[in-house]
Amino acid sequence: MVAVPWGIFTAIFISEIAPKRLKEMLKPVVEIFAIFPSVVLGFIALIVISPIVANVFGLSNGLTAVTAAVILSVMALPTIISIAEDSLNSVPSDFKEGAYALGATKWEVIKDISLPAAKSGIIAAVMLGFGRAVGGAMTVLMAAGNAIDMPIQQFLGLTVPDFLTSVRTLTANIAIEGSDVAWGSLHYSALFVVGMILFVITFIVNLIADLLINRQRGALRND
Repeated sequence: MVAVPWGIFTAIFISEIAPKRLKEMLKPVVEIFAIFPSVVLGFIALIVISPIVANVFGLSNGLTAVTAAVILSVMALPTIISIAEDSLNSVPSDFKEGAYALGATKWEVIKDISLPAAKSGIIAAVMLGFGRAVGGAMTVLMAAGNAIDMPIQQFLGLTVPDFLTSVRTLTANIAIEGSDVAWGSLHYSALFVVGMILFVITFIVNLIADLLINRQRGALRND
């Protein structure tokens, strides 16, 4: 929820609004951030985001699901920005020039021409960003606290998630327990199943994203 609006807005700014010189500077910067090691982002979450979360919510420490969610959003941003910006750039200039010739403003061209034409690519960018976040083992290992209790609380008589407690993600669980588990044991089989679940999730997400990107390319080619 944090990465999607910021990622799409930034992609729109780079593709449609930024001057050419600024665009040439921002695009490489975004791509450099996309290859940042996850351990570096985890360290940033540990020393920067975690204390802020602890101070804002009055917690003893900030290693919570919120901290992990924030840093995973940061991790997903470059992927979303880069692919969404490429999708917006792939919209034929004839579409935009025709709209301008009919008296449309820049915002109207973005809203009514560029975004609808690049919709499939933008959705694919969001899904690939989600896939990038799902696979971030080291980042959440350092930022989420790794408690094995269910993060739930009672609110108005309902059991709801508690995002201000420590959590352990599937990827972090494999990283923590994978080296100590006995080969062939039930524990080993359970970790193997967790790994398969993660593989299936990321495979489906990437497959759908690839289909959406190809669909957009085909639609633009036909137009």
